[in-house]
Amino acid sequence: MTPSSHKGWGMRLLWLVPVVPTLILFYLPLSVILAEALKGGEGPSPFVRLFSNPYTFRVIGFTLWQALVSTGVSLMLGLPGAWLLGRATFPGKRLLKALTAIPFVLPSILVVLAFVIFYGNSGVLNRFAMGVFDLKRPPFPILYSFSAIVLAHAFYNFPLAARLIGGFWERHNDGPALAARTLGAGPVRCFLTVTLPGLLPAIFSAAGLIYLFCFMSFAVVLVLGGGPRYTTIEVEIYRAARISLDLDMAAALAVVGAGLTLSMLWITVKMQHRASHAVRGQASRRGTLRLSGKARIFWGFYILLVVLVVASPLVALVVRSFLAQVSRSGPLVWTLKWYDVLFTESGSALSLMAVKNSLVFASLTVCAALPLGMAAAWVTTRSQGVWARFTETAMMLPMGVSSVVLGLGYFKCLALFFPDYSGSRAAVVAAHVVVAYPFVLRSVSASLKRISPSLPQVARTLGAGPFQTFLTVELPLIRSGLVGGACFAFALSMGEINATLILARADTITIPLALYRLIGAYRFFAACALGTLLMGLCVVCFLLLEWMGGESLDPERE
Repeated sequence: MTPSSHKGWGMRLLWLVPVVPTLILFYLPLSVILAEALKGGEGPSPFVRLFSNPYTFRVIGFTLWQALVSTGVSLMLGLPGAWLLGRATFPGKRLLKALTAIPFVLPSILVVLAFVIFYGNSGVLNRFAMGVFDLKRPPFPILYSFSAIVLAHAFYNFPLAARLIGGFWERHNDGPALAARTLGAGPVRCFLTVTLPGLLPAIFSAAGLIYLFCFMSFAVVLVLGGGPRYTTIEVEIYRAARISLDLDMAAALAVVGAGLTLSMLWITVKMQHRASHAVRGQASRRGTLRLSGKARIFWGFYILLVVLVVASPLVALVVRSFLAQVSRSGPLVWTLKWYDVLFTESGSALSLMAVKNSLVFASLTVCAALPLGMAAAWVTTRSQGVWARFTETAMMLPMGVSSVVLGLGYFKCLALFFPDYSGSRAAVVAAHVVVAYPFVLRSVSASLKRISPSLPQVARTLGAGPFQTFLTVELPLIRSGLVGGACFAFALSMGEINATLILARADTITIPLALYRLIGAYRFFAACALGTLLMGLCVVCFLLLEWMGGESLDPERE
């Protein structure tokens, strides 16, 4: 069914609701970047300057390499968790599954701050080791190194690997594995020769998604990389645009980065489709296994490790926000000083302004992204054919383009068309909307696809129009998708730093930007208080999502 087959101009115009804003807010900035990169200014083309410099190839090579290593570590840590979530039953399984979702809703700059507090040379881990073993120097110099980048990416993504692969494993057919065990194959051989090949579609799908996230990582590399030695395409785009003020070079880098990410997104989507087709053909599996004996000790240790890896840096951040030093070399004492400074205009106008801006931007993002994503989800799920698939793909592409590239596109558009409004609040909110609405689209689409087609058809047969049918029949049934989309849109806007760092001015600073500046100024106690507030807002979104039954974007629930 194409748009022209719908009866009534209202239904035809509905297609314009998601398409026109996407063209203006997403494709126009990308087109401006491409045009500027191709045109360039005086002298050699930006692409000629870019690829004639050996440093460019080192940056591209490191970007690809760090994403590959980070993906491998995430998968190694996530596979045991996938078995637990997909195969085992034990007390606390629901809590463990909830913990695996927390890193996904946490802003990257908050994770960076937590890592600095926990793994820094003066952090909790090194202080503990130096006190126990009476050491003069920190035994774990992790920060500002390649290891710090990989560890932070693994923190973010190994829970994602556990959820994606575990959801596939839970529905995987056990028949071939049972036959292999019956024929005498041991558990290890059975896993390597039968189970693992059957899990490959899910493993490759998760690997593709994680690789894409690590490739587009910005704040983690910017802060934990420690300088030009460990830098990626995303960081170099920011440095070229905002530090070197070489917008032509930034545009050329952005085109290269966007091309690579879109290629990887296409591969990832293909692998996800294969994983979906593989699981649809599976027969019913056996029941879950109960852990007993020595297995409980091993898996208990793994669960403890997961809790420590995920929770320890965040707990350290929260605890640090309630501490202060009486003097430079004095002991730490409990205090509410940093929260008092945070909410006092005379104490820290920067932090107070950041909180106000973040809440306003996030609220406006939800108000814009929710109807945009809902309209896109409805027209794409209720239509068929090439037009529907093309529209859905076009609407989902912002997920495959870094928001650093998007921020640069807005920066250049404003400089060209509205030079007096560069860095305006409207530009920041528009960038947040583009980042958030694909998640709303996916969340609402998952709910719409589960509605039986017969329900709207019955309402239409009884005389209800399309709009009335949607309000009375479909809208109540997609409540969970709307709640999920709204929560993700709010959390994503609260934590967005990539595009905001390029667009922000003094009066548009947000909580993530304030955190970045506090970290750079080594004001870690104040940063912890602000970070705890940001984490609390994100956790509230997560709890609201779970409590109201919102869609979590988990493939196993689609």
